[in-house]
Amino acid sequence: MAGRPPNPKAARQRLPSAAADRPDLAIDFERYIPTVLSSLVAKLRANANVFFSRAYGVSLAEWRILSFLAEHGPASAYDISTKANLDKAVVSRESAALLKKGLVGIEPVAGDARNRAEITLSESGMQLLNRSLDEVLARHDNLTAGLDHQSIENFLRVASHLERRISHMGDTSAPGYSSHAPVKRIKKHSARPK
Repeated sequence: MAGRPPNPKAARQRLPSAAADRPDLAIDFERYIPTVLSSLVAKLRANANVFFSRAYGVSLAEWRILSFLAEHGPASAYDISTKANLDKAVVSRESAALLKKGLVGIEPVAGDARNRAEITLSESGMQLLNRSLDEVLARHDNLTAGLDHQSIENFLRVASHLERRISHMGDTSAPGYSSHAPVKRIKKHSARPK
């Protein structure tokens, strides 16, 4: 039936799943999705940190906090970390740095039992975001150059699917590997003499 997601169990090859049964197989880390994504994210983060610190005097995390505040308005560190997928300790540390730079204001929430503080975007923070917008969009276009609209939509759909599947990574399944399993055949090296 068209449009129906494939059944992952139906696509399984009946290969032995125990490593001892297939000593010539190893993980192909160039195709192992967690490693591919981790490497991509690390390179993107490093590149963005250099760019934002040189061009605007802020880190990537600081810029993301400013962007969150511009979109959602005043928020606590907890709200920012939860909704923007940033570590709460990072949000607290970077918000303090933004306060010193005059890019945000931080005020305690009156009567809050948890002693939460509300972080607000300052006029200087908004100006920084406005100055950076065109350059950030140009960088995104440079990154995605060569991909058409449908390819980008497919990538976003696949990324969303993978995020939903993370909680299923430990599920037990039928023995064997899928036809697209990230494995490769290797030559076993003989053990070095002791």
